[in-house]
Formats: sequence, structure tokens, C-alpha cells
Amino acid sequence: MPGLKNCSGIDKQTTNKYNLNLSMLYAMEKFLLSFDDFKKRSKLSVKDAAVSLDIDKDVVKSSLIKVSFKADRYDDIINVVGNIKGVLSLECSRCLSLFDQNIDLNFDCSFGIEEYTFDLLNEIRENIILNIPMKPLCRQDCRGICQFCGCDKNETQCLCEEKNINEFVAEKWSKIKNLNITGGKNAKSKKKTYSAS
Repeated sequence: MPGLKNCSGIDKQTTNKYNLNLSMLYAMEKFLLSFDDFKKRSKLSVKDAAVSLDIDKDVVKSSLIKVSFKADRYDDIINVVGNIKGVLSLECSRCLSLFDQNIDLNFDCSFGIEEYTFDLLNEIRENIILNIPMKPLCRQDCRGICQFCGCDKNETQCLCEEKNINEFVAEKWSKIKNLNITGGKNAKSKKKTYSAS
């Protein structure tokens, strides 16, 4: 496994110990850039490399991402221009169903010789996270889940809300009807009398 230990810091023994996937490690290596990669060349390109993202499963249930990029060295700076394409599986914030969201993002970053090595996966991950909606929706007109019976209102015609509103209105009106403004329904009206002085 030439070069893998130097670039990723993980050797074969460690790989076997933690049961890591070798193809995943090679994929990781593509995104770990170093000035050593540009000693004999000034350009580097990667096409449609699969990426495994370490993103909270509560946010992204699964993902299928491919990245292409070109890296150019200009003296003591390496500039990277790339594209992220793929599909994210998200949970709708209203109905809680899973849905696929396509992404097609361009990114541009650079690093200097003082850093020497640069993990491009961090840049890719940050771009994806910044483009995930705060409240993902399976569709803009998603009706969500009924708070009374729990059904998905996109799939089931639910009358719970109408029924509860009618019951609420009826209950409030019944209390208003029984209200005696002069002091309560059991209160007796009293008339003040004045004696002549």
C-alpha cells in the first residue's frame, strides 16, 4: 500500500485492526493535498471521486456524493477549483418522511506553503452543510403530520383539526351563554332602596 501511510497516517496493520475499508482510505488520500504532490508538476486533477461524508445522521441520513477538482500551484500557493454533485437523503421537518435532495455545488479554495498539507474533505463537507436547509421540506406545500392522530396529511384526508376546532368553538360559546354578567348564573339581582330623610 505505497504512499498510504505517509498521506493518511494509517498503515495496513491499523486498517485491519479497525476493519477500515481500503477503497475508502484510497479515496480519502485523493483529497489530502500536499506540496509534495507538486514537486514534479504544477497541476493536479481528480474526476468523479466518491466521497464518504462524516455528517450527523440526524441531519443527513445517507449520501451519494462525487467530487471533481483541479489544483494548480502558483509559487507558494495552491488553488483548488471543484464541483460537488450527488444526492442527500434528508428528513422532512414537517412530515418526517425521507426525501432525496440533489446537490450541484461549485467551490474554490487555496492554501499556502506554511500549511503544507490540506484536507480538501473539510472544505467539501463545509460547503455541503452550508447548503442544507435549516428546515428541510420534502415539498414546499407539505402539510405535515396531524398533531391529534399522527397521520401524514399529505397521504391521508384528516378531519381532526376541523373537528377539534368545532368542539373548541362550541365549548367556548357554551361558557359565554352560561355567563351571567350581573355576577354569575346563580346570583340574584338586588335592588337598592333609599329611605327618605
